[in-house]
Amino acid sequence: MIRKMTTDDIDTVVRLEEQVFGHTLGYDMLYNEVNNHDFAHYFVDVQDNEIVGYVGLWINDDIGQIVNFLVKPDKQGQGLGKVWMTFVMDYFKQNQVHIISLEVRETNEKAIRLYESFGFKKSYKRLKYYDNKIDAHVLIWRDNDADISR
Repeated sequence: MIRKMTTDDIDTVVRLEEQVFGHTLGYDMLYNEVNNHDFAHYFVDVQDNEIVGYVGLWINDDIGQIVNFLVKPDKQGQGLGKVWMTFVMDYFKQNQVHIISLEVRETNEKAIRLYESFGFKKSYKRLKYYDNKIDAHVLIWRDNDADISR
């Protein structure tokens, strides 16, 4: 079940980030995102009373960003990424978002294939973007039916 992230979920999400990414956004940043940031929308996926993934989104007018996204390692390869991305794209659509961006490690080919399957296209690279100096691809999705001429 995907639901809004609460303050009670943050400790678990921090542990998952450390497990998956080797570092974390940190409790304070996540607390601020969940409780004080008007543009932030954070969700967790709970299965059998266990958080198995989360996503952080920012929405500002018709522009969205996927800030962070993870699936617990022992739950990867079970289609949860597609479930999450379907949820995320529907959520952006409900909020009339017409352009979405995200950064992904250039070495994370599995994630890149997932994003591309939802219509994201590589736009440019951010060199040495991550702590370990790995470059990031910036991927963009555009709603081709939207009038963004304003």
